[in-house]
Amino acid sequence: MRVHVRSVLAALVVAGAARGDPVVTITPPDGARFFPGQRFDIRVEAKGKGKFSATMAVDGRCQGFSSPRNACPKWTEPSATTDGVTLTTPTLYGGFNLRGFSSSKPGSHTITAKVSDDEGTTTAAARFVVQAPRPAHGGRTRNVIIMLGDGMGVAHRTAARLVEFGATGGDPNGYLAMDGFPGTGMVITHSLNSIVTDSAPGMACYTTGNHAQNGQEGVYPAQMTNPFYYPRVEYMSEYLHRVKGTSTGIVSTADVEDATPAANAVHTGDRNAGTGIVDQYFDERNNTGLAVLMGGGRRWFLPRGQYGSSRAAGNDYGALPEDLQAAWNAPAGAIDDSRDLLADFRNAAFTYVSTATELSGVGRPEKLIGLFGYGNMNAALDKIAKRRDPSGHGVVDDYHAPDQPMLDEMTAAALRVLSRNKRGFFLMVEGAHIDKQSHLMDAERTVGEVIEFDRAVGVARNWADKLGNTIVIVVSDHECSGFSIVGALKGTVAQLEAEPSEADDLQPDPTFKKQPARLTMVGAYDSAAFPKYDLEADGYPKTYDVDGKILFGFGASGDRYETWLTRPLTVVDSLLPSSIKSELAGKGYSASPLQRSADRSGFFVRGQAAGEQAVHTASDVPISAYSTGSEAWRTFVGVQRNTDVFFKLMEATAGAGARRGE
Repeated sequence: MRVHVRSVLAALVVAGAARGDPVVTITPPDGARFFPGQRFDIRVEAKGKGKFSATMAVDGRCQGFSSPRNACPKWTEPSATTDGVTLTTPTLYGGFNLRGFSSSKPGSHTITAKVSDDEGTTTAAARFVVQAPRPAHGGRTRNVIIMLGDGMGVAHRTAARLVEFGATGGDPNGYLAMDGFPGTGMVITHSLNSIVTDSAPGMACYTTGNHAQNGQEGVYPAQMTNPFYYPRVEYMSEYLHRVKGTSTGIVSTADVEDATPAANAVHTGDRNAGTGIVDQYFDERNNTGLAVLMGGGRRWFLPRGQYGSSRAAGNDYGALPEDLQAAWNAPAGAIDDSRDLLADFRNAAFTYVSTATELSGVGRPEKLIGLFGYGNMNAALDKIAKRRDPSGHGVVDDYHAPDQPMLDEMTAAALRVLSRNKRGFFLMVEGAHIDKQSHLMDAERTVGEVIEFDRAVGVARNWADKLGNTIVIVVSDHECSGFSIVGALKGTVAQLEAEPSEADDLQPDPTFKKQPARLTMVGAYDSAAFPKYDLEADGYPKTYDVDGKILFGFGASGDRYETWLTRPLTVVDSLLPSSIKSELAGKGYSASPLQRSADRSGFFVRGQAAGEQAVHTASDVPISAYSTGSEAWRTFVGVQRNTDVFFKLMEATAGAGARRGE
């Protein structure tokens, strides 16, 4: 028998395999941290041969398992069957779970497991820490608002400031709302299994205090037959509702099944399991106190077979294990792709709106659901274009969503509802298209998204001032595309438009004396000067194609053609019903940036990342914090891990109770 220590990552313990002993993995991963009383599942998983048996203890005290059920009267009486939901092919695994464990005792704790198979026995250990809250900063926080600019790095923020306000003589002519937050720091963005995170663990680290693997949210990795069975960790929304009775709001310009909104309330090992994800919002609403859900994604709420529906049995969650149901107050579950989920929300007293017009007249209902598109909502540039020309036909019409609200309007509506709860609330607001348009290397739509997001930040700050005892943070889950401000246009937009296509000129001049004509129009250093954009009364640029306009680069780009001009059409949204995707293709919308026909008038740029889109980067991202009723914002100054953000927010809003043992 050998002793193995679980690594920080989700890697398997491999020592002992040469002797034929089972290879054992314990989750939570070694070094995981929890807020006092925060719940999580413990899982012991073995890879081996034949029949498994296992025992498990925390700090030397036998805990038993909830599946397979074992009360563990003695440490020497192991459970001799696995949980029944562990994968058995192509490699034989055995799984043992203790659902819904928690500890309120600060300090380091050790999980020890002993597993046997037909060839031997292995003992493994993993350490977790219950992190004692630090003293509060001058007051108690009641409400938590996370403003999540998906994919937003430093350059994204700078670009929005320059476009919206400009600069003169070296100084900005104005500042973004997020620039005025007093607490500013940087966040390290790695996930459990990579230096480059995707949005699922990128968001979940802020709301659970734990790292997750890419593609997974609110769970630890496991070899299980269904991604909704994976071992869970409690979200901030669940903890605050359970302990304080708070309400939860989730607002996004993405499809609500997308990774960022789901990583506030949904537990799954597959961020793409759309039917099960949206069902869990509703089915476990009593765990989160869900009172507001707004964004796109109507396709998941409509019964299979109805126009625009994407519901499917293959991405539903079906029957959940009995011990998971019991520990997490979860429903039994069912494959129900014919479900009318909108009707369920309405019957549960949610007021439903589907347009900006309806949202503006909704007042202050007790609960609110708003679904403003079949998939992702459209980018700010396209929503504003429709508002400026209501009788015209634009991108939003082709997406079957001509009347969409702006993010600041959605944020204000959410806060009107959530502020009804005097116990407080948790609200996450996502500017989703900062990331999505960066992936598509669409600079102008990206900048418009940051401007829209910042207007929502201003709404959140005003509400924080009004409500008091509120903390607002502005942060990103990761940076996307290596977005950068290269310089500004030398010459005029008319000159750009008059340049002939160089799309087929794929090879540079070996003497490096000849460059694509449009590339020679990039003004750097002194020739960049101070570009100026004219804003309309709605607060957005009249046009992004101005003489001397800012020019952008993408350091983590895919292949593309560059014109330096605003693209008239978007790339077809990947999160759409297939029927609407087909319609858009027939109307001249492209499936990828490289296929955009309008861009063929530009020059070819070889990307630095594989694939047809730009990718996320491992860069640190900025965080800004603002608080009323306390100085909790001070804790966010400096460089911090992404998981640290969770504990700082929890200390602000629940720390006093945790210190008293509540």
